[in-house]
Amino acid sequence: MAKFAKADLNKDGKVVMTEQILAALGTYARAFLSAAIALYMTGNTSPRDLLMGGFAAVAPVILKALSPANKEFGFTNK
Repeated sequence: MAKFAKADLNKDGKVVMTEQILAALGTYARAFLSAAIALYMTGNTSPRDLLMGGFAAVAPVILKALSPANKEFGFTNK
């Protein structure tokens, strides 16, 4: 249960699917924003390039989530 402690948003001792989804979306958002901000700071302000850079940063996170070996955000057998 310790590895899910951060995902327990309402501190009730259990992690429901909504909390897992919100935790995963937070990971996707951080990856997307960090890539878009890095591109913007280099002077590339094209909205298309910023979106494509953000999506490129999120792709590995999505692939990690699709892996059955990933127990944090991946698909798990109950």
